[in-house]
Amino acid sequence: MAATDGVEMVGVREAAALVGRTPETVRRWVWSGRIQARKQGNRLLLDRNQVLATMGESRAGSSGPALTLAEWVGLADARESRGRRGTSARDLVLDDRAGRAGRDRGPDARR
Repeated sequence: MAATDGVEMVGVREAAALVGRTPETVRRWVWSGRIQARKQGNRLLLDRNQVLATMGESRAGSSGPALTLAEWVGLADARESRGRRGTSARDLVLDDRAGRAGRDRGPDARR
């Protein structure tokens, strides 16, 4: 653990251990923009509180259980029913597929 600008920073492996995920999952969160990271040499450093908040943990560091997949799906469905369609990566992929399917079935398509 390191402190940068008064913020407790952790490496990818330590962040993964904090939230019960793999280091690869934490890296995907960084690459997708879900969580911020700083590069120090060849290491990614993440704000410990932000990692915990991403998983629904309190900023104080309580060790409550993380969301299960079923709970996450329920939250995603509730969010979609509130009219926020188009805000998730899933929606972008589905919209892209629908757009490509429409182009593929144009007047010159031989199927």
